[in-house]
Amino acid sequence: MQSAPASKADLAVLVLFVGSLAAVGLVSAQQKSPSRAGWISDESCGAQHTKTGRADCVQKCWRGGASVGHPEWKPQRAVFVADDDRAVWIVDNPQAVADFPAVHVVVVGQLDSAKKTIHVEKISPAAP
Repeated sequence: MQSAPASKADLAVLVLFVGSLAAVGLVSAQQKSPSRAGWISDESCGAQHTKTGRADCVQKCWRGGASVGHPEWKPQRAVFVADDDRAVWIVDNPQAVADFPAVHVVVVGQLDSAKKTIHVEKISPAAP
């Protein structure tokens, strides 16, 4: 027994179904997080900068070592170190955190668990 060839409507339904599955996959990888407390640091030191008074070190790491006579020190990316699980998330829009080196903050943003990145949408100092 032979089946009838697929109609254009059948193909359209199939394309929509496959597209919706792909969209669900993207949603699970990127999630808007509720506000989360943590520290702004650099990729090299990460969780070592989870206390006040380390802003100079973080800024030097962001710039790299050329400004202090060590051109071999490459510029490091800005990161967010979460208080709850000490996870380190690379900030994909570092200009959003530039005024908060080694500061305890509360952020809201898009987390991409596959890439381990965060896109910071809102940031403010955490209450003491």
